[in-house]
Formats: sequence, structure tokens, C-alpha cells
Amino acid sequence: MDSVIPRPGKVEIGFTDDRLTGTGGAVFLAEAAKRLGLLPLLAEAVSVKRRARGASDAETQWSLVASLASGGGALSDVDALRGDAVQRELLGLREAPSSRRLGEFLRRLTKWDVERLEGVLRHLTAALAPAVVEHEVSERGYVPVFVDGTGIEVDGRLFEHAARLYTGERGYWLHGIFVGGLWVSGRLRPGGDVTCGWKGQMKRDLAPLPPPGTPVWVHCDSAHYRGAFVEYVSDRGWDYSVSVTDANKCRPVLDVVEDLPEHGWTDIGMGESATWVRHRPARWRDEQSYVVVRGTVERQGELFPRLSVILASRDDLPLAEVVRRHRSKQGHENAFKGPLVDLDLHHPPCRGYRANQAFHAYGRMAHLLLRAVQYGLLPKAARRHGIRPLVRHLMRTVARLVASGRRRSLLFASCCFRRDWLFFASLQLEGG
Repeated sequence: MDSVIPRPGKVEIGFTDDRLTGTGGAVFLAEAAKRLGLLPLLAEAVSVKRRARGASDAETQWSLVASLASGGGALSDVDALRGDAVQRELLGLREAPSSRRLGEFLRRLTKWDVERLEGVLRHLTAALAPAVVEHEVSERGYVPVFVDGTGIEVDGRLFEHAARLYTGERGYWLHGIFVGGLWVSGRLRPGGDVTCGWKGQMKRDLAPLPPPGTPVWVHCDSAHYRGAFVEYVSDRGWDYSVSVTDANKCRPVLDVVEDLPEHGWTDIGMGESATWVRHRPARWRDEQSYVVVRGTVERQGELFPRLSVILASRDDLPLAEVVRRHRSKQGHENAFKGPLVDLDLHHPPCRGYRANQAFHAYGRMAHLLLRAVQYGLLPKAARRHGIRPLVRHLMRTVARLVASGRRRSLLFASCCFRRDWLFFASLQLEGG
């Protein structure tokens, strides 16, 4: 069979004065920010500029948020925005800062500036949460909440307050809480305890969001297998499931099923069986229910079946349903990885601790704005996607800005991959 060898034709290279931009989706980001009232909130929250020249504090912050929402996770990416006159016009920017000025701005922020930024973020999540909660309840029958922390590795000799992580590397902890795919809480803290500050985040950032009576299911990894955490969630009337992976903490539960006869196990599909166990850990207030999941040796290719333990509050549900609900947290782990990878938040740009805290706060603003676009301007079918398609196929869409008289038009190419999203969003802008 003859092979087909691509033969690209010769193309001449030139330049044009047409008003083009590679981030045409900025028009939708600006609309979302306008509807949420973000820009006045930013202007009121932070004021560090001393001279009335260059980009204002509000323009500096908005430039960083817009750059992050377009996938530019480095401070140097703001220079591209600075040179893109069309994108600046779509964002309503008179001027954009250089990356050097942006770095200086971040270094001047204080603890109180970061706290005021957290207040802006709580305003945004309060505005977005109702739509997300309604969507999750309609799709699942409950609202999934994922609580986790992830290590942000840095060179501890250069970065202020970096400490040792559980991996032995130096870095920060980023503690996050997700409601569905909405990043409702995030704190950058020095390394150390992976669960540090969880109660304050739950009280301030999570507890006010679900309306009373909303079914909530909290998913956690083994780091949150703590009596105080479980009691707090239980007292609020929320359901929960926690992975238990520490061998010492699993042992009392696994001892119960060591000689359990075969009829004591329930088939849950996929070559697995499970059973319930009751146990009260030392110094815990209440006795707890645990699911022990057993895999078959044929499926695992091992001599003995592998056992896993899940702490779960709902022992009135079928075992298969409890396991399915708990394992759905893997999707929420991906939702946590999404902002870190797609917005490049795994790499703090500054040596100062407060500056990096503020940078991650602006990163979360970018994430929330993308979710606002997804829930407010795109069709409902788009809600099943993470933020990566939003960045790639909406924000990074080439467009041409043309003017006729006093009327401006933004023209997208007909061959755009997500032309349906662009068309639907444009209709929402015209209707608004």
C-alpha cells in the first residue's frame, strides 16, 4: 500500500494591520465580570499605588485576572496582554501593567490586602453558588463537596515561609474546597499540616453557600480522617465519606472482617464485594460506619484480595451506591488539578509569601469568572466540562474587531471548534 506523505504548500509570510486578537473570548470574560460587579470590588479592596501614572490598581488586578483566565500563569504573560490592543479594548483596559510593575504590585500587598481579596472571592462564590448547587442537585440528587490540600513545591531557600511537605520537599500547602466544580475556598499556607485551618475555611467559605435542607455529601482523603472534622460535618447535617488508608487506623476495622464468611459479603459489581463494619475510634464522640471493599484476586492478579476502607455516614444506602458516591471524588480531584494545571498555579511567581497568597487569590478569581461564563453565557450541556475547554476553545479564540461609525463588531472565524458556544454566548450578550 502506498503511503501518503503530507506535502505542505509554500506559504508566504506577511503582516496585517487588521485589528486581530488571539483571545476573543475576553469579551465574555468582561461581561461576566460586569454582571458580578468585580471591577469596583477590586478597586475598593486594594489600593497601593502612590503615583497617578501608568495602570491603576484596579487595572493591574484586572489585567492579572484576565491573563490567568486565558491560561497565562506567568507574570510575563501580562506583557502579551499589554501588547494586544484589541484584548485590552475588550476588557475595558485603558492601560495594562508590565510584568515588572505587576511583580512590584504583588510584593507591596499586605496580610490585610489578602484578607480583603478573600472578601471579594466570597462575594463571587455567593453569587455563583446557587446555580451550581441547583445543577448538582438536579444531576446527582445531592451537592458533592470536596475538601483537600495539595503541595506546591518551590525552592525553600528562595521562597519566604516555605516549609517541608509530606514528600520531604520544600513548599507551600494549598488548601481548597470545591462545591461541584466551583472552587469556593483556597488558602496558600506554609508546609506542615495538610489540614491546617480547615475549620475556618469551612465556616467562612463553605457553610453559608448551601441553602438549609440541601443534601450535601462531603468527600475527603485520609488526611481529614479526624474526629473533630467528622463531628463538624455531622453536626451540620451533611453526609460524608472519607478514605482510610493508614494501616494503623484501618487495623481495628479490618480485624472485624478477617474471618467473615462469604455470605457476609455483598457483590457490588466490577469484580468487587463489600460489607459494613461499625467501629468507634479512640477519643471520637460517636460510633462510625465503615465500608470494607474487597477485590477479587482474579481481577487484581494477586494471591490475596486487596481490602480498602471507607468511612461513610449513610449506612441506609446500598453498599454499591455508597462506594460509587465516594469514588466520584476522583472527578473532584481532577477539578482541583484543573485550575492548578490550566492556569499554571503550580508555580508561585514571587519570593514573598503574601505576594504568592495574593497571586493564588487572583487565580481563583480567574477560575470563578470562567465558571460564571460557563453557567451564565454557555448552554447547559457545557456545564459538564472542566475549565480547560473554556480556556482553549472559548478564551483563546481568534477574532477580528471592526468598527463602522460608532458601532463595533467582534467577528469570529466560522471554522472555530466551538462555534456553538460562541454563537450561544453572543446571543446572551445581545439579550443582556
